[in-house]
Amino acid sequence: MPDTIIFSDLDGTLLDSADYSFAAARPALGLIREREIPLVLCSSKTRAEIEDYRWRLNNEHPFIAENGGGIFIPRGYFSVPFEAVAFDDYYLIQLGIPYIEIRRRFVALRERLGIKVRGFGDMTNAEVTVLTGLTRKEAALAKRRDFDEAFVFDGPPDESFLKAITTDGLHWTQGQFFHILGDHDKGRAVKLLELLYRQEYGAVASIGLGDSLNDLPMLQAVDRPVLVKKADGGFDARIDLPGLLKTQHPGPFGWNDAVLQLLVAPAQAHADSARQTLTGIFDAALAAVDPYRAVFDAMHIEDGHLLAGGTPYDLAACERIVVVGAGKATARMALAVEELLGERISSGLVIVKQGHSAPLRIVEQVESSHPVPGAAGAAATARMLDMLRDADDKTLAICLLSGGASALLVAPVEGVTLQDKQQTTTLLLNAGASIAELNAVRKHLSAVKGGRLAQAAAPAQLVALILSDVIGDRLDVIASGPTAPDASTYADAWAALEKYGLQDKLPSRVLEHLERGLAGQEAETLKAGAPCFGRTQNLIVGSLAQALAAAAEKARQLGFVAEIVAADLQGEARDAAHRLARRAHATLAAMRAGERRCLLWGGETTVTVHGGGMGGRNQELALAFALEIDGMSGIALLSAGTDGTDGPTDAAGATVDGGTAARARGHGLDPVAYLANNDSYHFFRRLDESSGGHSHLKTGPTGTNVMDLQVVLCEKEMPA
Repeated sequence: MPDTIIFSDLDGTLLDSADYSFAAARPALGLIREREIPLVLCSSKTRAEIEDYRWRLNNEHPFIAENGGGIFIPRGYFSVPFEAVAFDDYYLIQLGIPYIEIRRRFVALRERLGIKVRGFGDMTNAEVTVLTGLTRKEAALAKRRDFDEAFVFDGPPDESFLKAITTDGLHWTQGQFFHILGDHDKGRAVKLLELLYRQEYGAVASIGLGDSLNDLPMLQAVDRPVLVKKADGGFDARIDLPGLLKTQHPGPFGWNDAVLQLLVAPAQAHADSARQTLTGIFDAALAAVDPYRAVFDAMHIEDGHLLAGGTPYDLAACERIVVVGAGKATARMALAVEELLGERISSGLVIVKQGHSAPLRIVEQVESSHPVPGAAGAAATARMLDMLRDADDKTLAICLLSGGASALLVAPVEGVTLQDKQQTTTLLLNAGASIAELNAVRKHLSAVKGGRLAQAAAPAQLVALILSDVIGDRLDVIASGPTAPDASTYADAWAALEKYGLQDKLPSRVLEHLERGLAGQEAETLKAGAPCFGRTQNLIVGSLAQALAAAAEKARQLGFVAEIVAADLQGEARDAAHRLARRAHATLAAMRAGERRCLLWGGETTVTVHGGGMGGRNQELALAFALEIDGMSGIALLSAGTDGTDGPTDAAGATVDGGTAARARGHGLDPVAYLANNDSYHFFRRLDESSGGHSHLKTGPTGTNVMDLQVVLCEKEMPA
């Protein structure tokens, strides 16, 4: 039975004002779920918009839409009786005037006064997208209004128009935009819901969080009001209440701090601040390489043509559009392609890593194992190749590729079995082979890699949208280059195996095939100049460089001097940890008291497995870094995979500081022994279990993949 209810605004409060992400609030959101505290979203957003965020937040509680115009209560949520009307899966308590009447009176006022003002109803989806930064799909949801009209002035706000609204018997308020509405507000809706909760559960306390004038009635209605700092570092001066808690940070960072402060001991909340900053910077990087947005940035429809990277494809001349692909991020990429092309898509199939699917309605998706190829991936790849071989010169094939495709897009050459490829891949991974070395071998054992997917699609036009997960964004390396010319040879594949001494450990069929290739008895992968590449366009739509730039910008917003040190971090994870720690130590030593710096790296390290533990390259790097900075204050690190997974574990990576190793020893854990056993996963899991901390970073599948990020914070303390 809950003893607390939280009412929260969205834009600028729980959601970042720039990218609409709530990632920085994850620690507090997790605590809310753990304690089963109802989180009631109370926003100027429409019902359709809030439903989308409720799905993302896994939120099943009532919500308040359009500044209190409607309270939507899931059926069966309350057992106490209340007056409402049935509405889809909800009971609706309607407090607002229907949108059609609001819209009619808004237009009449504008025409009578001759004021240059536009409502969302006057704008196309594209115009709302430009105004808000939403995607076109999200903009369409924002236009589906029920109780109020969002509007903007063409120039400074006109006080005469605002006064005319109230004279006409309506009201206006202001959040991210101005809104014209009837006799309702967030406060009235909050009071009604508070009453229902108290009738259902007895005495409950209420917390309200907002950042703008339209939140004032809500903040007046709750027991503990919280005013969230705006992105520019200020507060809405029109909001001043007794007992008002003001956050130190803007948006979801401030939201997270305030909720933790109100729900847990202040000391514990303070201890999590470095981790929250690190994860906030990491989340900003993820948002910048979201595959869904990346597709819309790369492609759009104009005058009956699909423009991809500036190249037009006449949709009227395309008798069929086939969508194929593979990789950890391709489900979200396919979601965007479906949104863009809809029923124009004739057929489609993408192969994703287990747990990385999305709610697709046209393009089929198959989950398979990674990083070792699986039977599901092999069967789906065979079907995909059949689809492409049926294509003709009036077919447009769209291929979606991202990290993970090398293992998911699997078609062994004739004479080599899937089990042979699995064994070979495992040998190379455990030996610490780089992605380029691994792919050189895989391409020469494949009927789809090394340009052969493009060959299968000919004579169709082929557009490949590629989310890069390799250093240097090389088309022949990403996903093992299924749509690009391949520069590697059988000799390169053999050299990689010789380097790690694996020739005598290979399956006999693999060994025989590679030996025939070296002797010129097997066809090479496709090289530049092959005819199929004349009708193929490869577009990089997202990369590590974009993620690092966004991380640096977020760090600057949080008051750090940010530097991107390198985007090509490679080598053994523990060796990389040593280099990062040396740079952090030198940076801190040269800083002035009170100075804050953020150092950023990206790339992909490797781990040579000697022990019997479990982990991944990011967790191993973090553990090694913790030992390098043992006992030092003012340094903290996050190392994580942008795909949300690190090795064969459910973690993306970990965060550490100068006290991590000492805390571990205090709980009977020997960090040196865990590192020697390559058991970083169990080290961080047991440390968190013992200490109640949150060193392990577990994001779940992120839907993107542009290699790994390392974020190091250096903060020079002020003298006592």
